Amino acid sequence: MPNPPLKIMVVEDNDDIRLGWLLFLTRHGHNARGVAMAGDLLSECADFSPHIYLVDLNLPDADGLNLVSQLRQTQPNVGIAIATARSQIGDKVLGYDRGADLYFTKPVDPSELMAGLVSLAKRLQPSPQAEHALRLNLNAHVLEGPAAAVDLTPAESVLLAGLVRAVGQPLARWQLAELMGGGAD
Repeated sequence: MPNPPLKIMVVEDNDDIRLGWLLFLTRHGHNARGVAMAGDLLSECADFSPHIYLVDLNLPDADGLNLVSQLRQTQPNVGIAIATARSQIGDKVLGYDRGADLYFTKPVDPSELMAGLVSLAKRLQPSPQAEHALRLNLNAHVLEGPAAAVDLTPAESVLLAGLVRAVGQPLARWQLAELMGGGAD
């Protein structure tokens, strides 16, 4: 595969569709994970920072459009693709208005899905100035910069990843407590 592997988070409550997309994406060399509900995202993303979210709008525990808005607000540089049965032009316009980069109507042809995600990933590639930015390696628990690298504890890695995903937005105490593995007492 000529393009580097993507990290893709699939948010889809239909088990067959979610598992099918995960299998398809991993067979094409991507690192894909999936959740059935929006409420599972925080825990699943504690050690996984997606490049792209693939979101169904009809979720059992959340309005998918609100989820797209939250993702766009807290992670402005992430890719967001919607895959839904909602096919009306008004739904599509609203999806883009809420922050989606791509809008697919189910059933989605796998080749169209892959082409859209790969195209989106090309746009998301970091600019040359990003080479001087800090990078958080969650697997190795290391914060890397142009001059040095700093070892972190696993807890520090998870906390930094949560703060990075928030991008300038304050996190509530319960969110910080959940990132640190504690309760929201």
